[in-house]
Amino acid sequence: VNEVSYMGKKWGWAVKTIVLFCTHQISHAMTFDFDRLGKSNQIEIRLKTGFGSGSVKGSISRVRGEINFLAELPQEAKGRIDLDASSLRFGNLKVSGDAHSLEWLNTSLYPTISFQLKGFKNPRWNGKSLFVIAHGKLSLKESSSSVLMPLTVRYFRKHRRKFDGLNGDLLVLEGESSISRNLFGINPASSTKEVGDKIMVRVKLVGCSDKVRPFLPSALFLR
Repeated sequence: VNEVSYMGKKWGWAVKTIVLFCTHQISHAMTFDFDRLGKSNQIEIRLKTGFGSGSVKGSISRVRGEINFLAELPQEAKGRIDLDASSLRFGNLKVSGDAHSLEWLNTSLYPTISFQLKGFKNPRWNGKSLFVIAHGKLSLKESSSSVLMPLTVRYFRKHRRKFDGLNGDLLVLEGESSISRNLFGINPASSTKEVGDKIMVRVKLVGCSDKVRPFLPSALFLR
């Protein structure tokens, strides 16, 4: 029994030593750029309507920005994502035109929708995926408000080469949430029977780094 206890303690110290060494090796956050692999980003917008099929779907095709992220400290993630509002298009031509008008997004005056990331709350690993709640400030037209979005974060070591031939890691963020168009002054005077108040937003963002981690992140190193 004493020998088993001794071996258990020995392995315990060995694991702790490895964890401390590896954590020291990657103690600095890595920057992930969402502009370089722009074609891989997907921003889907859905509106409930009182006409047609009852909903319309659109997308924003141009995204830029970056996030500083360390898997061991996801709570400390920081960054900014800018969406080109003028690139928003819907399947319905009339809705597409209205979306850029003065009453709606007024993209000629406010061409950018920005999200300032302040961190990832409640991080939880499940297999190779990290589940978090992104919290930050969304700025749209003249309004800004705190928002939350549940995200699935997946990390791909050395996978950047498959996209643009360069060395580096990939960070993929996927999630869905909603915002109130009245809260952000998006044609608040219009009837919600015609176009619902909730705007559903689904995102898939692919960021690339110019660095490579020494190993894949996991729950073992989450602090």
